[in-house]
Amino acid sequence: MEKRLIELSNIIKGYDPIKLSEKIEHIICSNNKRKYYRFRGGRFYGGIATGDVVGCNLRCIFCWTGKPRDDLRLGYYVDPEASFKKLASIATRNNYKYVRLSGGEPTLCPTHLIELARIINDRSKYIFILETNGILLAERPSILRELAKLEKVHVRLSIKACNPAYFKALTGAREEAFYLQLKAAKALFDNNVSFHVAIFASFGEEHCWRYFLEELVTITDRQIIENIEVEYLIMYKHVAQKLSQLGIKPKISYKPW
Repeated sequence: MEKRLIELSNIIKGYDPIKLSEKIEHIICSNNKRKYYRFRGGRFYGGIATGDVVGCNLRCIFCWTGKPRDDLRLGYYVDPEASFKKLASIATRNNYKYVRLSGGEPTLCPTHLIELARIINDRSKYIFILETNGILLAERPSILRELAKLEKVHVRLSIKACNPAYFKALTGAREEAFYLQLKAAKALFDNNVSFHVAIFASFGEEHCWRYFLEELVTITDRQIIENIEVEYLIMYKHVAQKLSQLGIKPKISYKPW
């Protein structure tokens, strides 16, 4: 598997996820509104209300989202107030403690994100979990400065690969974008934002992840290791087809429940 990932990394030209973010935002953002494709309840975190958003600035080959990631014509615009009401309604009905944005990259359309986070923080009892790849948190420090003011925000920083070459092979982005994820971790730590790191461990050797974690500790502190979330691939049908076409087999995967 590792040899095939290196081969892919050498073949792929690699895109700039910052420029891709800007291109996507012209379509999915409208003032303080952004595109969603559904609202739902879910079992993660012991129960959570979720708003699934359209669009992402990475093109991970293992992504479960499907069409709403790439087809920006899908979905509908929602303002922060309406999003909050939908999330709160689901959370209240199911007695959830948490709400989140998922399905795409929530830091796209930062005006919407920050306003929604403020509403949740100031007008509800819920904890807002921001699931992000961290690319824009590293590139746009103003987002983090605003989130740092809010007590009820927790960030789940999703790390896609253990080194730059694998990052390029798995996401299609330029190798140097890998370091934006580490930069985001440091920025979260330095700004005292509540967060934990989730590593996508279905790809990459043990020594590669060990080296990554050592780097992570040097820019934050050793306590971060205690809260590491290890994430493995869920083998949805469209994911299995994509990986088969590329000749890649993950170390560990699970069938959809």
